[in-house]
Amino acid sequence: MVRSVAKKVLWVGRATVFLMGLALMLALVFGMASTAFGANGGNFILGSLNNTATAITKLTGTVGGGPALQVSNPSTATGSRALDLQVATGKAPLTVNSTAGKATNLSADKVDGKHANQLLRVAYFSGVSPLATGSSGTVATTTINAPSPGFLVIDAGVDNWNFSATATVNCYITLDTAPVNGSGRVAEFNGSAGVNKEEDCSTNTVVPVAAGTHTVDFKGNTNSSATNWGATALSAIYVPFDGSGASPSSAAISTAQEETQAPESRK
Repeated sequence: MVRSVAKKVLWVGRATVFLMGLALMLALVFGMASTAFGANGGNFILGSLNNTATAITKLTGTVGGGPALQVSNPSTATGSRALDLQVATGKAPLTVNSTAGKATNLSADKVDGKHANQLLRVAYFSGVSPLATGSSGTVATTTINAPSPGFLVIDAGVDNWNFSATATVNCYITLDTAPVNGSGRVAEFNGSAGVNKEEDCSTNTVVPVAAGTHTVDFKGNTNSSATNWGATALSAIYVPFDGSGASPSSAAISTAQEETQAPESRK
């Protein structure tokens, strides 16, 4: 009786050892397999930091009206994001095909290696002045946002004519309602004598500005009710300090003017 019981206990012990060994072996096998699944040809393991590959992983989808792949992270914790791209220094984090369209709502930190406050900006008015014949006031206006301290390169011009009277036109630039020193110009007409009946009152200036939105006005005054305000062009070009605090060079200003100068609308 005792011997029979002892044999059964020994059998149970051996079976237990066998099962424990089998479980350990399976754990080791599947553990190594899990690591292997993250390599080439294996499954992509979610929540694992050990997914590695030495060849491209490609997804080709024919999903109509939506994306082929979507990554979503609804967490509101600080630093949460849906995608993190890491590359070596100087390498592009992503590329798109040359015919790709606009990426809606994309906010980029830099453009061609430059921050927004290092880029030129342009605001302008071009067309017939809304100022009524014989009136004095605002010939044209525009607003421009300076992302950081810099300069505004301002050009303005209007075509005036007076066919019936001797008259004078004065034009000048204001920045945020304040007249800009040195921007005043004068044009004279002698329409009553049939000569010098049409003139262009044109002016320009360079003025330093602080960061923020600025209003640029092109003003005009006349002493005759027969003076007409015609084709007008006003442009304000923001030129950044470029991080150095120095004034923009004359070459930079000339280049900005040449690239953004409004075409003449009246010959």
